[in-house]
Amino acid sequence: MSTGTVIAVCIAVFIYIELAIGFGFYMFILTSKKEQDTDTKKKQQIKKYSIVAGVAFPVTIAIIIANKAAGGR
Repeated sequence: MSTGTVIAVCIAVFIYIELAIGFGFYMFILTSKKEQDTDTKKKQQIKKYSIVAGVAFPVTIAIIIANKAAGGR
């Protein structure tokens, strides 16, 4: 592998991680606004699913776009 390829792969991985963190946080904010008074078990479950949504952010963004296109909130 050339140096340019290694740098491009590192940049792509960095961008993927940043997008995953951003979408996970976005999903956490959306969910926590709807669930104001929840117990600690439910908060941990929200955090866990927000992390999963962040890791699988291509699927998450597709769901968000489909929801917006359908007119849902």
